Amino acid sequence: MNERMRWAAYASIGAGVLHGTAVGLHADHPTLSRVFLMMTLAQVVWGVVALSMTNWSVLAVGSVVNAVAVGGWIMTRTTGVSFVSGLEIAERPQPADTICATLALVSLMAIVWAYVRRDAPTHSLHMINAAYFCIAVSLVAAWTVTGHAHSHGELPTVDGGLTVDANGVIISPSASSVPPVDDTVASSSVSSPSAGTTPATPTKKKATSTTIAPTTTVHSHVTTSDQAKAAASGWPRAYDPAVPINLSGIQGFTPEQGARALALVENAKRDLPTYALYQSAINAGYVSIGDGSSGFEHLIKYSLLNDGRFLDTTAPESLVYKVVGTTKTLVSAMFIASTGTASNDITLTSYAGGLIQWHTHNNLCWKYVNGVPKVAGVLDAAGNCPAGSALQTGGAPMVHVWITPHACGPFAALEGQGAGVADEPDSVRVDKCNAAH
Repeated sequence: MNERMRWAAYASIGAGVLHGTAVGLHADHPTLSRVFLMMTLAQVVWGVVALSMTNWSVLAVGSVVNAVAVGGWIMTRTTGVSFVSGLEIAERPQPADTICATLALVSLMAIVWAYVRRDAPTHSLHMINAAYFCIAVSLVAAWTVTGHAHSHGELPTVDGGLTVDANGVIISPSASSVPPVDDTVASSSVSSPSAGTTPATPTKKKATSTTIAPTTTVHSHVTTSDQAKAAASGWPRAYDPAVPINLSGIQGFTPEQGARALALVENAKRDLPTYALYQSAINAGYVSIGDGSSGFEHLIKYSLLNDGRFLDTTAPESLVYKVVGTTKTLVSAMFIASTGTASNDITLTSYAGGLIQWHTHNNLCWKYVNGVPKVAGVLDAAGNCPAGSALQTGGAPMVHVWITPHACGPFAALEGQGAGVADEPDSVRVDKCNAAH
């Protein structure tokens, strides 16, 4: 049995070495790095011991260690491991991790083989071949990760130089020099007909000193998105403005990011009722985009779109009213970033971590009606807009903040076309109700 255990020992050592190469690749997830380090030590140390000791306790320990390695690999490729940061979302198998799991499986099978066939003699040459085989396989697997950026599918962030002031308002670098803008279609470049529009009177906002926005660490390789972590841990949760938001057990955000998200909701609940009456919004310079037939009507104040400030609950770029017959009830604000802001800008993505999902619209068609921009529809299957309308271009990132109950949380997007598109796939978007939630 001692000779047969060499198969198990060599395979376990090889798997441990591969786990060791993963420690550095996952340095941005301390818990995950420690898990890999523990597996490295357990598999290598056990393999060394098994080369000279073959009693029942050694067999049992080796079985458990390598069974855990195989089971862990299966979970990370099928369901993810919610309680280990960096493994929350299932990933596609990669050559190195697949070979590592295979070696662990070979070790586990060899232990059983050695125990069952302990009376059968084996040739020492076979054991030498086993050593060469495990060494070669381990070296090949280790080679596949050299120079490789471990990817979970998130786009690298960009830094647009945005800042966050003491009130949680995001401000662009040139905010102080940005003049009021003419009425243009939802931060887009749609050609205006001969009938122009009159620029809306800008609302004066209180000035506050700005501070650099706290940001998450940007690594040389991409990592699992905060939205994916939040989605895997159960976010979004149903929202009721009359009940405190419960973030217990939710991952993908720091305490500071969580506090900022909660403050944004509270500020919206405090400030948005100024426009509870539909006519109050009209009187303040907001104009409808003509989408009331969808059940929700958006009003936009175009002078606020490119003023260099957003997430300002005292002056939201857009107000959303629920339409039931002739009744229009204010339900949320839609905050819209300045034109040209990237949806993966580091200040946006680090504002509230995985609690907020930024989305854009790239298929809306607009036209002017009596000098006012209105939504005319969406692109058809052939990529064409309805006659007399033009496609919105340069759409900016946006997010809804609700002041009425919503099953998909306080930052939920509208359903269907209203949800827009995001950097993350729908399965991990935290502004939609889907199967993952």
